[in-house]
Amino acid sequence: MTVQSSGAPDGADTRVDFYSLTRGELEEWLQRECGEPPFRARQLFQWVYWRRVTDVLQMSDLSRGLREQLAARLYFPQAGIDSRQISTDGTRKYLLRVEKDDRIECVFIKQPKRNTLCVSSQVGCAMGCRFCRTATMGLRRHLSPSEIVRQVLLAIDDAKEFGDAFENLVFMGMGEPLHNVENVIKALEIIRDASGLNISGRRITVSTSGLVPAIERFGAANLDVNLAVSLNATDDETREQVMPVNKRWNIAALLQALREFPMKPRRCITIEYVMLGGVNDRREDLVRLPKLLHGLRAKVNLIPYNMNAGLGFTTPSKERILEWQHALLSHGLSTTIRWSKGPDIDAACGQLATATSKVTKIRAERAYEAPSESTL
Repeated sequence: MTVQSSGAPDGADTRVDFYSLTRGELEEWLQRECGEPPFRARQLFQWVYWRRVTDVLQMSDLSRGLREQLAARLYFPQAGIDSRQISTDGTRKYLLRVEKDDRIECVFIKQPKRNTLCVSSQVGCAMGCRFCRTATMGLRRHLSPSEIVRQVLLAIDDAKEFGDAFENLVFMGMGEPLHNVENVIKALEIIRDASGLNISGRRITVSTSGLVPAIERFGAANLDVNLAVSLNATDDETREQVMPVNKRWNIAALLQALREFPMKPRRCITIEYVMLGGVNDRREDLVRLPKLLHGLRAKVNLIPYNMNAGLGFTTPSKERILEWQHALLSHGLSTTIRWSKGPDIDAACGQLATATSKVTKIRAERAYEAPSESTL
């Protein structure tokens, strides 16, 4: 079990970051350090995640001696909101301050039938996708499980001010979630825990640019959440131009990993396709895509490119986008269009960034091989 204490106040170096612990890890810690039975972990989870009580001394069903012991040994860091921007369509973008004074963004997306929370998994990103503004940051570091969980907590609590809530949770913010796969898995265990945030895996989607070994690791974790994959091209030459990760794991290797990905009946993988005018929206691309996906339990999400000044891409016409949807539907592929939300506050897909200068350079093809801090 990794004990995290970064960000603790002065004199609290040895305190354990509560939000970094799964319930199983908390059970082990309580038994080893305090001699307490496993059910105490469930009590603590419910106080913190259900009732939002982080003052251990107020947890009335614990003995006073235990409360005093835990108050001295547990720490409950908070993510600070530097700013909250609200789009004309109601979408809210948060600039959050996390440990080491880093900044990340997460987005509460307002939709007619359901709201979606989009969270970040890294400070920046190492993948270098040419059409994504986050890529201009480079990668600073991975977010800890605690920092991921606290984004969700903050959004839940802040939504009460607006009288709304989110139904779906997506890992599509800053960063490549499966580059940070171990921390994302751990955060999801806490988020899905019935005594924790209790969010159903059916309502959670994790996106990846195609890190094949990490896809295999993620599937082996048996989290029962949805997987989305950014394909964004139908041939290796084009995909390498816009997504450097393809140089390491090409389309054939990626699709093979998706065919082997464990899924429950009636589930499918979402194939995300950012449409770049004149780059990947050609007639030959539309012919190839159904052939590539043949036999794969998948649905297609067409994403019209969201303009990012200086990146050199354009958005296809609405007629072209609708033509693609109609053609893919005619091939029996469930196909939706993700129209932009929050573009006036740079909250749309591919527009999240908190800095424009690269902090570090990591070759995209090495990104999963060395995801630890030694790579940063």
